[in-house]
Amino acid sequence: MFKKAMLIAAISMAATPAFSSEDVDQKRFSVGIASFATAVSYDTYYGTEDERFGGFALFGTAAVNDNVAFRLTYANQSYEDDSNLDLVAVEGSLLAGTGLASTGFKAYGSVGFFSETLEYSGYSDEYDFSGLMLGGGIGYNWNPVSLEFWIHFRDSSDYEDFAGSGIDATAASGGLGLSARF
Repeated sequence: MFKKAMLIAAISMAATPAFSSEDVDQKRFSVGIASFATAVSYDTYYGTEDERFGGFALFGTAAVNDNVAFRLTYANQSYEDDSNLDLVAVEGSLLAGTGLASTGFKAYGSVGFFSETLEYSGYSDEYDFSGLMLGGGIGYNWNPVSLEFWIHFRDSSDYEDFAGSGIDATAASGGLGLSARF
């Protein structure tokens, strides 16, 4: 019994430097730019209609540890068929997964909120959409940079209110981002 306890203690002490070196390799903050898109699909009486917006986003991530992080994203997008129709979005997310602060592969699920404004250049009318979102992402962290892809499925009740009664909507946003880690 004593020999087993000594063996376990020796293995634990030998592994201690490996665990402590992980903290040294972790970079808890990143700031980046992404190709960002939002798609809304409306099921109408006549079939399905899609609205697609695309543009760029700026995002920042702060990792509490390797498993939990917070992200804030600002996106400016244009409608694919009319560049005068703009969609400006802000998203805030809580990420939970693995590899969020360390070098290597990362994967996460997310829960958060979105708030966006739809406006047409030259007109004063604006339409606001907001709600909760669920999603996830995958990526890879190198020492100085990170590359990742994420997608969020949004609460579509504001889109349905905008479209009118009897119309069901589905909404999603996503990005492919490159960020600097520090």
